[in-house]
Amino acid sequence: DMAIHSWSSENQFVRVLYYRIFYIIAYSNDFLFQSTPDKLAEHNINAQWQQEIATYRAEARFLRALAYWHALDLFRNVPILTTISTDLPFQATPDELFSFIESELIAIESELVDPQMNEYGRADKAALWMLQAKLYLNAEVYGVGPKYTEVITAVNKITGAGYSLAPNYLELFMADNDINPAANEIIFALNSDGKQSQNWGN
Repeated sequence: DMAIHSWSSENQFVRVLYYRIFYIIAYSNDFLFQSTPDKLAEHNINAQWQQEIATYRAEARFLRALAYWHALDLFRNVPILTTISTDLPFQATPDELFSFIESELIAIESELVDPQMNEYGRADKAALWMLQAKLYLNAEVYGVGPKYTEVITAVNKITGAGYSLAPNYLELFMADNDINPAANEIIFALNSDGKQSQNWGN
């Protein structure tokens, strides 16, 4: 179906992708609900952990924004959900979803770890800038209007942080791509090393 462009909403890959996007959004929303300062104080979480959890919260908001960008780019008209609720969500327009993603990224930028300073596989400011670049690159398609200056600004931040294209594209898919020359191109890795991270979905 995919190869001959005859797929529909009934295609299992399309359906499961949609489900996975909103699965990520739901988990992010739940984490954000469970980790508010009031909830942490209620459970006597110490100040050191509260500070660490604040960074986790920014990363959860990034992951939610990334999931929403996939939803926008692949499905266009989707609901915006920021809380766990049984209420029916409203269907957002593409420009509303664009604005939500953009505002989330702007809000959390200062809360994320600096480029190449986080643990391998966790989001940092460079991951945020790359998502901004992708969002702005297609702004016209989303009904927002051209944002090419913003694309260039975001990409310049990435290259300014030391990222560059791999000399050999195939090295991006090798088992040692966290240390081989391709590592300089990998901004936000999906961990799949066979030792620390093992699953069927990578």
